[in-house]
Amino acid sequence: MTINRAVYREALQSGGEAIAAAGKRDLEAGVPSCPGWTVHQLLAHVGRVYRSVGRHVAERAVEMIPADEIPKPPEGDAIVGWFEEGHGFVQEALDSADPDEAVWSWAGQNTMAFYFRRMAHETAVHRWDAEAAFGAPAPIDSDLGADGVSELFEVVLPFTAANWSMALPDASLHLHRTDGEGEWLLANDAGRVRVTREHAKGDAAVRATGADLLLLSWERIGLDRPGVETFGDADAARSWFALSR
Repeated sequence: MTINRAVYREALQSGGEAIAAAGKRDLEAGVPSCPGWTVHQLLAHVGRVYRSVGRHVAERAVEMIPADEIPKPPEGDAIVGWFEEGHGFVQEALDSADPDEAVWSWAGQNTMAFYFRRMAHETAVHRWDAEAAFGAPAPIDSDLGADGVSELFEVVLPFTAANWSMALPDASLHLHRTDGEGEWLLANDAGRVRVTREHAKGDAAVRATGADLLLLSWERIGLDRPGVETFGDADAARSWFALSR
C-alpha cells in the first residue's frame, strides 16, 4: 500500500487546522491521551516541531539545526496565532520541496519524502489528541493509520532502539488490520526491531482497524477498545506499544 503525497498534505493541512481550533476553544483543557498536558502545551509542542521541520526543509539543511535556534512558544492566547504561523510555514516549505531532495533528519532517512510522511502522522495523532480534550475525536483515515503503523515500527522505533538504551520485549507481536491491507510481525532481533509484513503467529496478536492500530501503537487507546481483538500474551502487546512513549 502506497500513500499519495496529496493524502499526506491533506492530513497536515486539515489536522493542523483542527489543532488550532481546539486552542481557540479552550487552551487550559486537559488532554486525556497525553497525561499532564493542556491544549496549550499540545499547541506549543506541535508548533515547535513545525518550525523546526519547516526550517530544515526551507533551508535544505543537510546538518541538524540546533534546537536552541527554534523559537520557543509564547504564553497565553498568543500561542494560537504562533501555532498557525508555524503550521503555514511548514506547509509552504514542504510544498516547495521535491521528495528526493536531500535534507537532514533525525531518523537517518535524509530526503524530503521522510518529512512529508512524518508531518502527516505527527499531525494526525496530535489532532486526535486535541479533539479528545473535548469529547470523541473524529476518526483517523484507516489507510493513513496503517501507514503510520509501518512508519512507527519500520522507521521510528528501529532508529530509537539502535541509538538509545531501549529494552525491547522478548515476546513477538503480530498486528492484523481488519479493514484493509496490513499485517506486521514485530520481534526482538538481538536488541533491534525486526519487522516483517506477513501473516504469521506471534506470542501475541492484535486485530483492529488501521486507525485503531495506529492509536494502539502510540498508546492513545487500550486493548479494551470496542472492536479490538487480542490473542495470546496481552502484556507483550502492551510492552510493544509502550515503546512509542
